[in-house]
Amino acid sequence: MKKYIIIILISIISFSCEDFLDLGPDYLINTQSFYKNQQDFEVALVGAYSILQGLHSGNFHLFAEMATDNAEIQLPNPISDELQLDEINFTPSNTYTGSYWSNCYSLITKCNTVLTRIEGFVDISETMRNSIQGECLFLRAYAYFYLVRMYGEVTVVTEEFTSPNQVAAYDMSRKPVAEVYRLILDDLTRAESLLALTVPSNRGKVSIGAVNTLLAKVYLTQREYAKAAAELEKVMALKKADGSPAYRLEPDYGKLFSEGNDDNDESIFEIGFASGNLGEGQNYAHHFYPLIQQMAVFKGNLLAGGRCVPTQSLMNAYENDDKRKEASVGDQIPLTNGSFTTSTFCKKFVDYNATALGDGGVNFTAFRYADILLMYAEALNELDRAGADAYLNEVRTRAGLERKIRTGKDDFRLVIEQERRVEFAYECHRWFDLVRTGRLKDVMNAHFASKGLGFSVEDHEWILPVSQGQRDIDPNLSQNPGY
Repeated sequence: MKKYIIIILISIISFSCEDFLDLGPDYLINTQSFYKNQQDFEVALVGAYSILQGLHSGNFHLFAEMATDNAEIQLPNPISDELQLDEINFTPSNTYTGSYWSNCYSLITKCNTVLTRIEGFVDISETMRNSIQGECLFLRAYAYFYLVRMYGEVTVVTEEFTSPNQVAAYDMSRKPVAEVYRLILDDLTRAESLLALTVPSNRGKVSIGAVNTLLAKVYLTQREYAKAAAELEKVMALKKADGSPAYRLEPDYGKLFSEGNDDNDESIFEIGFASGNLGEGQNYAHHFYPLIQQMAVFKGNLLAGGRCVPTQSLMNAYENDDKRKEASVGDQIPLTNGSFTTSTFCKKFVDYNATALGDGGVNFTAFRYADILLMYAEALNELDRAGADAYLNEVRTRAGLERKIRTGKDDFRLVIEQERRVEFAYECHRWFDLVRTGRLKDVMNAHFASKGLGFSVEDHEWILPVSQGQRDIDPNLSQNPGY
């Protein structure tokens, strides 16, 4: 993705559909004059990929990390929407949770348009058609997987809208979770049949490895552990074009999250960012560092926002001598007068060379090989198969830690939970891990109690409310219970 400069975002339809699930274009062009050649489809596909930048901006960390025991706000006067996420006190008017819905449906809409238009298009090679279709099917499944985990029942749209009447006639009601998962699995199964079996060097491009990884995540979420294990085994068996293993652990953990981290052998699927390219940068530095006057960290002594800094609980979660801690977090901030002040910060994906803290160029890694190993350990543990500890220990060995021995299924679940927490801190896994394993209430209520806070997680708060703005537009769109 860093190779691309997005000059134009592809229109989905030639009228504004802001009134329908945000299924509208970012810019309007005449689609009758577009999709005339292979290059048009390639540009349209880049437009779909570009939506991932918005979904995986620092604002998404405010939910996936800050609504957990990993992160908190370090601001004297945060806005209400941020406090709601920090306290797991979501409301339908929250602009952040509404934006996640909008970004996902924007991606779905772009994919639907490409998939519809390419179906009857003849002036394109079969290889390129298969690649574009496979990538779009993956991206659509990717968006729906986030939607169903965040909101539960959601509207299912799989076609291109070409007129307001078509939109008005479409069934926009929310569909059962099982139906959404069937679509996700269908899309991914089709994508798997279309994409090449070798893994490209560009890890910002959807590959067969990304498809199998997402399939494994879906099956793990559904607690179909044997199917998850089978998909993970496929990923571990994949090869590059030269016949070497497609994926391996990067020896230097810190290189996964710093400048130049794109296309390394541990990366399976990454979101490309580029500073200085018309809004293609990310804002992790702004969110992950505290707001401290006279901080001497970034060029020009720029001030950060302090909206998503590590909790002391996360700082304490690392074992002694864990190499990942130094690469991930810190608590000593240099000042312009040469002294230091104590305040926590996250280093991952922070671009220290950016001239603006909202314009970082370090890629965000959505899937990486360490996740394959730990998911496989989890699946084997649940299946009571041998080897769960061996795969977990591959990750621990890189971190410089002693090996763990599995003594029982229940105990090893907690071992995996702990390992995932420190391995993937600030990579937007923590919330979904806690929900998937049914541990959200126990972990977060204990966390709030440890800080002397009166907050608690209610039964309905494992999913987000549907945006009130969406429901004002479409009164037939139901709300999640409890909101």
